[in-house]
Amino acid sequence: MGGLKMKKILNLVLMLIAFAGGLKAQVKFSVGPGVGFNYAIHSSSESDESINHFGALVTSQFDMQFSRQFGVILWVDFYSDMSAKESSEGVSGEYKINYLSFSPTLKYCISGSPFYLFAGPGIGLKTKGKVKVGYEGIHVEDDIPDMKTRFDVRFGAGYEFFLTNKLTLSPFAAFNLGLNDVASDADWQINTLQAGLVLRFNAF
Repeated sequence: MGGLKMKKILNLVLMLIAFAGGLKAQVKFSVGPGVGFNYAIHSSSESDESINHFGALVTSQFDMQFSRQFGVILWVDFYSDMSAKESSEGVSGEYKINYLSFSPTLKYCISGSPFYLFAGPGIGLKTKGKVKVGYEGIHVEDDIPDMKTRFDVRFGAGYEFFLTNKLTLSPFAAFNLGLNDVASDADWQINTLQAGLVLRFNAF
């Protein structure tokens, strides 16, 4: 009786090992840096105008492919410039805004095509938040008061060029919908359009 029980346990362990080995064989990892640009759209209900700004983007992708259709991409934007400038009645304002952003997104690969779609939440940690106010040739610079952590939703599309077994070049375009205000006590939101290129190394 004891030998039969031990045999069942051994068979179960072997099945789990085989399952884990099959899962590892299916999951593919790749990682790499990317560059592009941000088109930041600043808006507020207190103003009829939106202030738009082109800025640089330095990003990276951590790609985990679980099947031919589904995977997960972790985006890490090391530098995402969301700056802005405005002027009114002789008073100018220049805002320098950057975030370190993390966005885990679900990846859906269109069957039989190198196109993929992605969507998911994001969080941005302030790395720079400065405002420079100018009036009659006098400029004063200070920190943006009570600047908040950024929360957004990212969705977009990309394309994969498999250059070699180890290298993948992936152009992408994304839209980031800001979910909260830039600073406390300020009705001020930022949405961004992004486009760029990522070169990924296929680990295994």
